Amino acid sequence: MTSKLRTLTASVAVGLMLAGTSVQAQEAAGKRIGIAAREITNDYNRDIIAGAEQVLKAAGAEVVVTDGGADPRKHNENIESLINSGVAGIVVQLGDAQQLAPVVAKAKAANIPVVTTSVGSKTEGALADVGGDDALMSAMVSRALLSSIDYRGNVYVFWVPGAPILETRKRILQAMAADYPQVTLHEVPTEHSAARVQTQMEDILTANPEEGSVAAVWGAYDLLVSGAVEAIRQRDRLEIKVASIDGDRVGFQMLLDEESPFVSTVVQDVPRIGSLAAEVLLKGMNGETDFPSTLYTDAWLATHANGVASAEKRWGPGVWDEMSIAREDVEGRWPQGSDLIVVHPILP
Repeated sequence: MTSKLRTLTASVAVGLMLAGTSVQAQEAAGKRIGIAAREITNDYNRDIIAGAEQVLKAAGAEVVVTDGGADPRKHNENIESLINSGVAGIVVQLGDAQQLAPVVAKAKAANIPVVTTSVGSKTEGALADVGGDDALMSAMVSRALLSSIDYRGNVYVFWVPGAPILETRKRILQAMAADYPQVTLHEVPTEHSAARVQTQMEDILTANPEEGSVAAVWGAYDLLVSGAVEAIRQRDRLEIKVASIDGDRVGFQMLLDEESPFVSTVVQDVPRIGSLAAEVLLKGMNGETDFPSTLYTDAWLATHANGVASAEKRWGPGVWDEMSIAREDVEGRWPQGSDLIVVHPILP
């Protein structure tokens, strides 16, 4: 049985489907526009860039991409370099609103509009922030993970301290777990490194060798927690449940591979984050301001029971070759009987 696709809310683009495209394209044609990425390490980073580039190049702009290499200081320096080079607009991918505020203020002083993506709140001086609704997505994945362990046991929480959207995701988990006294959260601060997480998880398993001593692992995003999944597999501790957020290819590989402890990921429409940010930027370059200060894209929960539909919705039918996983094997392991439910935050 193939999973059905059911949409709870229409994924309208908040009236931003490039109304007045010809005017905006005229405003962008022949101009240089910057995309400043804090890092380019996973599908999430790459697809935001790709979504923005597609819209900006279609409008006739020349696109310049910078990579901060996961260094916030380098990220700010790259943005400042784009400002000094005279770009017509900037899309910023990831960062901290307070840390970004000084360079965004410089851009505003130079009449260069800025749109941020996945910062988690509006940066002073920016037109808007575009991303997934991190509070909503964390509630979805946290509910799935806690349910999978029947709301009891030790849950190890991997996140990178100081990363705003990851801090938000963790806070929502903490708020939900507070209602279940038999759940104990163990925070494991880490780095943006799957290898580091793998080492940390190996240490946790060494210290907790008895089956049932670790109930679950919550990861702030897929690539981060992939190291924990590998450690669990190597130690043959498949009773431990793991879940995270993003719906990267690595997330689906963990979800749909045989003998994997990974039970769920919340999938984001990541390319739409980039394209929507570019649309907002083009509007701003045209002097328009009729959009909310924070904008969100679709998300859905992928599980074993709707994994086929979830993977194909995010990545298309060619995903099976890309992941080297046979679709029929997945359908044979897990009957695809659950609906794929797309959610979209409603803004007034």
